[in-house]
Amino acid sequence: MKNILIIHTGGTFGMNPMKPDKTLQPGELESIFDKYIPTLNTIANIEVKIPFNLDSSDIGPAEWKKTYEIVYQNKDKFDGFVIIHGTDTLVYNATALSFLLNDFYKPVIFTGSQRPLSEIRTDASSNLINSVELATQSINEVGICFGSNLFRANRTKKISIESYNGFESPNCQPLATIGLNIKLNKTLLLQKQKDIQLKPVFDKNILHIRVFPGLNPEFYYDLVNDNIRAVVIEAFGAGNFPSKSSAWINFINKCTSSNKLVVIGSQSIHGMVDLELYASAKKAFNLGAISIHDMTFESALVKLMILFGNYTDLEKIKSIFNTPIAGEFTLN
Repeated sequence: MKNILIIHTGGTFGMNPMKPDKTLQPGELESIFDKYIPTLNTIANIEVKIPFNLDSSDIGPAEWKKTYEIVYQNKDKFDGFVIIHGTDTLVYNATALSFLLNDFYKPVIFTGSQRPLSEIRTDASSNLINSVELATQSINEVGICFGSNLFRANRTKKISIESYNGFESPNCQPLATIGLNIKLNKTLLLQKQKDIQLKPVFDKNILHIRVFPGLNPEFYYDLVNDNIRAVVIEAFGAGNFPSKSSAWINFINKCTSSNKLVVIGSQSIHGMVDLELYASAKKAFNLGAISIHDMTFESALVKLMILFGNYTDLEKIKSIFNTPIAGEFTLN
């Protein structure tokens, strides 16, 4: 059997209804597995680590780095990895690892649950069993296993706070579907490609603005200070925004002329942003703004944090942002 490391980071999955604030220990979690999923060890040889036990709302770049380090430091000891995570920010940590481990080529499967493992009608047991089995497969990337699907981590969004199929990959088919059997989409799985070595260093000075009718971009002028490295604009449709006045173009010009990277995406989660399709977006493009392509905003934000943490040259950052390094967007 293969050797699988389970990394528990917290979240709903391991909550004990009697003691919701209790900090689990590795041996304790293993005993819970034995109690509620006694057949888990028939799939693989399991070892458990608990680097922290947090509500996922409190998990950020420091914890992303810790999760990455545990996986990387154990790369030769284990055949695959399963990371249990709270669902609210699971996508961010999983996406960060997809970029940092773009040259890793072992399965790293994130999962969680909508109900604790100890509850009746929980989804935790099936999600974990499926994740461990997937971690024994030939999957050379970071995925999210939830409900009846395995998704590419950096193409995934949380879409429901109550459905057992709580995640969706709007612009990328599932890597696997889970039913009576697990069916891998082998044509979609990442193959070995040119590796980009990235360190777990994150620059958090990214501003995210969601456009709505009537929003005055002048509100953000004072925020675009020396510390801000990039501005991500969540626009309409294919990447367009109000153009009756010149307010948005003036704002984008202020950003790009101050050496800030401007990235434009869409509030529509399906489809590809095209900054040359409409007049307002084309003006932004001509000022140096770039497209989010069909990335999720979670993926774009995390990628920018990593790129600005690793590089100082803006043109190099633009170039790598426009290059899929872990399958995070679709090439035209």
